[in-house]
Amino acid sequence: MVSIKSIHGSAQLLLDVTSGVTQIVERTHRTIAREVNPLNRLRDMAGVPPEEGAQGRTYQVIQSTTSLVQQELHRSLDKFSAQEDILKSSQSVKVAAALNGVCGDHLEASNNPLAITMHFRNSAGQKVGPGSVNGFASIQDASSKIVVLVHGLCLSHEYWKGHNEGDLGTELQRESGFTPLYLNYNTGKHISHNGKELSQLLENLVESWPVEIEELTLIGHSMGGLVIRSACWYSSELNLPWTGLLKNALYLGSPHHGSAVAKAGNMLTFVMKKFRYASPFALGQHTSAGIKDLRHGNLLDDDWEGIDQDDFHPDYRKPVPLREGTRHFFIAAAIGKNVSDFTSMMVGDLLVRLDSAEGHHSDNLKKLSISPENCRVFENLNHLDLLDNKVVHDQILEWLAAPPGTCRPVDQL
Repeated sequence: MVSIKSIHGSAQLLLDVTSGVTQIVERTHRTIAREVNPLNRLRDMAGVPPEEGAQGRTYQVIQSTTSLVQQELHRSLDKFSAQEDILKSSQSVKVAAALNGVCGDHLEASNNPLAITMHFRNSAGQKVGPGSVNGFASIQDASSKIVVLVHGLCLSHEYWKGHNEGDLGTELQRESGFTPLYLNYNTGKHISHNGKELSQLLENLVESWPVEIEELTLIGHSMGGLVIRSACWYSSELNLPWTGLLKNALYLGSPHHGSAVAKAGNMLTFVMKKFRYASPFALGQHTSAGIKDLRHGNLLDDDWEGIDQDDFHPDYRKPVPLREGTRHFFIAAAIGKNVSDFTSMMVGDLLVRLDSAEGHHSDNLKKLSISPENCRVFENLNHLDLLDNKVVHDQILEWLAAPPGTCRPVDQL
């Protein structure tokens, strides 16, 4: 059964797309109309503003009508969908997650019901924590050891569970006594915004957990690893107590220095914007802030504030070292049969190159140097395979089962 919130959010997004397409058509129409009329060149040289014309008024009518329909939509459906949970089925969770990855910042800014609010889910898929029907006290056999699994761009907590080999969270619970929690969040928002929010959510977790917490472990896949590092930075700045409990942090295919796909998309957008006929169709400029952050791997507000992220600019990021006092482990994947293959070196796991996933960088201040024992590259695997592959799970179980001190600490250079 389709929920009222789903209908509301989908209709609102469709109207937003209609408005956006209208703007693209209008810009293209104006460009063509000005080019075919030589008088417009003279107007440009004389500094005379362009005439509105009949076509401009037509587009205004379309936009006004779209806006009116949106207002009526909100007025009609808000009162029916206010208390309804949109994420009822696995499929609806995945669809909403994908939309949030692509345009989640817009969904939040426009108060679209499809926008995901950051929250935890338990191993049964139920929302838990303050503000939900099930508080942390509802978790059966809550342990003093907690592992939080943080998914990547366009994904959700569902992607950790039952694809091929099994659920990493429940394996850690069975083998090492961890209580697993799965984070669900809007991946279209800036990584720094999600980092701040996760930091506060973890603080609430520590304060509300039914037993005293002795050990906290964070595992992030792809963007999730960057959100973890951002949360660690902001919590350290505020000296929040939860960071003192963070014993382990694992990063699975995380683009610590950016994603090759995001870099290519930025280059295409930059080039298209240089041509007047192609500029309206440079759709990369309309993608989410989260996607744009993945070009260099932005972690902090300072990395993107005051910068045109659609421009082709250098890596302005502030160096963010790995948190001291925590064991850090990196896992990367290569689609080739050998990590030294040309294909593996160039494309890595198809989305993230090996050097980025391993934290390598030509700038020593940005380089994340860790010992070989704390880093593992798996061959014949792609980006999503890292979520549910048995050999990956076995490596994580081995690392976390080792007593502190048996794994070499981060090499602080």
